[in-house]
Amino acid sequence: MSEKDKTILIVILAAVALCGCFVISCCAASFYMISHSDKNTIQSLIFDNESVSSNENIQDSKQVNNDDRSASAADSSGLSVEEKLIIDETEKKRNLKASEILVPIYQTEDDLREYMINELDDVSDEELDEELRLYNILGFAPKGFDLRKFYVDLYSEQIAGFYDPEENQMYLVKDISPYENALTLAHEYTHYLQYNNPDFDETLHYDENFCEDHGETCMIIDALVEGDATLTESLIDADTILKNYQKEYSPSEPSESIFDSAPKFFQDSLLFPYVYGFDFTAYHYMKGGFDAVNDLFINLPQSIEQIMHPEKYLKDAPINVTLEPFKSMITNKFDIIREDVLNEADVKMILFDGYKEDWQLSEQQSNIASEGWGGGSFIFAENEGKNLFFAKIVWDSEKDAEEAETALGLYCDRRFGALDQKNSWKGDDSSSVHLVRQGDILYWMILPDTFESDHFIDLLKNGSAL
Repeated sequence: MSEKDKTILIVILAAVALCGCFVISCCAASFYMISHSDKNTIQSLIFDNESVSSNENIQDSKQVNNDDRSASAADSSGLSVEEKLIIDETEKKRNLKASEILVPIYQTEDDLREYMINELDDVSDEELDEELRLYNILGFAPKGFDLRKFYVDLYSEQIAGFYDPEENQMYLVKDISPYENALTLAHEYTHYLQYNNPDFDETLHYDENFCEDHGETCMIIDALVEGDATLTESLIDADTILKNYQKEYSPSEPSESIFDSAPKFFQDSLLFPYVYGFDFTAYHYMKGGFDAVNDLFINLPQSIEQIMHPEKYLKDAPINVTLEPFKSMITNKFDIIREDVLNEADVKMILFDGYKEDWQLSEQQSNIASEGWGGGSFIFAENEGKNLFFAKIVWDSEKDAEEAETALGLYCDRRFGALDQKNSWKGDDSSSVHLVRQGDILYWMILPDTFESDHFIDLLKNGSAL
């Protein structure tokens, strides 16, 4: 996906739960780091039509460093004057009000890194190994990639803060600029408002166990939660309330980071809820303000396709794709590790996010091939150290299926080399890679040599089980 010119906020599931969909994990607590640049097109449209308010109090207010917060007058809630202004403006902009004020807790980056390590300690090596093997078979990460170390390093570099809904605590980082902390406070306080809104309670009542079986739904909720908070933060960033902060803020020289050097899949999947979530919520905000955004939480989008294409919201319902009788054939000898929706974003990332650059199709090719998605499901299974991936995707038309078939074929050529005599590709560890289209249905599978693939492929090609 193209990088939007916007504040970049990186999300993580604190426990790195295996959510059932392989694009992104749901968040129990959202960590993020910030980089600043010009606003993107949608943001500009909002700000051009948004009446920017003035705030006389902030113009003369004393700006304080985080190490000297006691020097700023605080009200009875324990908030400083500056924090109270940001919180009041966040509630005003978002048109939500909390029953009680949440006072942020300031910690060092080392404190938050320790928090991250402790959370990851709850995730077993087996769970991380299963996650990595899925990334291996899909070409997102190389074998031997140290996921645990990568997650700790990635999510602890330049952490700006997070809100933990389970503890109902918000943490900000010491020793960063007042401007960055103001933006972080606005973003995370929006999460606090979301999770403490009775109207959103049913939508946001999701956890690791739920997400293991409903990965698509959790990814949709993540996009709403983060898109909403990013929109609110951006509106405050455009307001005069932060003008003195911005004068004091001078970004440091860019340097190579863990995120910059991460495999492309991790970059794009972690940015997904912020980039697409922002565009989706902003689209509906421009049509009906935050009342329209609130409705999104009550009437959830039905698919990631609707998040990626806001105009399709509640108009292009996804097809429920069943995997029988193929699932029964697979489970005769293989144990299913993960089964869930294969959505439009998944298809795009398979084509666009291979960890080797020469595997990757262009963004335009990937977009064209993944659009027209109508529904999809996948199985990731294992038997005696051998991994199997099977996906069935239904498209809106045969033309859409043909475009996807061409793109996936090109990807396989780049990754696996030329087709063999059986019209399949030779994958890693003696696996075979197959691409079969039947009308508007496309099957893509990576089968180990321990799987009896000939009968399986014949069943697909003759169409008797479609």
